[in-house]
Amino acid sequence: MRECPRSRLYSVCVWISALMIAGCASFEPGLRYQDLTRPRQPTVKEVKQGLEVSVEEFASQRKSRQAFDADVAPSGILPLLLKIENNGTQTYRIPEYAVTAYLGNEKLGIVGGENAAGESANSEYAGKALGWTLAAGPFAILLWPVTIGASAAHTASVNRRIEQHFESLRFNDALLKPNQTAAGFMYFKLPRGVSKLEKLRLEVSPSEENSSNKLEFILPLPTIDLSGALVAAVTDEAQKTNKSAAD
Repeated sequence: MRECPRSRLYSVCVWISALMIAGCASFEPGLRYQDLTRPRQPTVKEVKQGLEVSVEEFASQRKSRQAFDADVAPSGILPLLLKIENNGTQTYRIPEYAVTAYLGNEKLGIVGGENAAGESANSEYAGKALGWTLAAGPFAILLWPVTIGASAAHTASVNRRIEQHFESLRFNDALLKPNQTAAGFMYFKLPRGVSKLEKLRLEVSPSEENSSNKLEFILPLPTIDLSGALVAAVTDEAQKTNKSAAD
């Protein structure tokens, strides 16, 4: 039986859509929740009364891509990995509001995991998927409604994974008994157009469970240069797109 043109066109659409989904850049972060409490080299740490509070920056491009498979700082998101180890004798409460970040004298707002993903990694991944669609050649352009639909569906699915990843790594309110550890990311909103993080510090105020006593931790971080991050990310993605088109 001869295949009708409509059936043949449908087969081509399915074939191109499958190629696009396979070719679109996947979301592959190199850091999982179970990695957060493992021994790491923090950017800065402080110890008081057996309570060790450490911070590791993930704003620089290399570290950001390791954790989130995206460079999030150019989109205005500052991720800081907070780790607290209780080697003392008291039990401490560390709610989210007890953690504050400052850039100079400016207090930075806290951003939830899903919002942090939406403002940073989601938009970068959508750009990757669209770029691959355009690089797929004349068939993708000819069948634009189908190809862009397949790309959008795939992107939406990956975006949900991205949001879940950001949320799963987030630091939650903690009640730390002796010999316990809590770790997770705090996401903060950066001022628009900032290219260098100077005089950045994190302040943490754990309180004893059965009293009003508090410990005050002030952790200054070294300067982090973000000026070349966005340019490097665009250049890297352009090279990947050109390579896909050539292949």
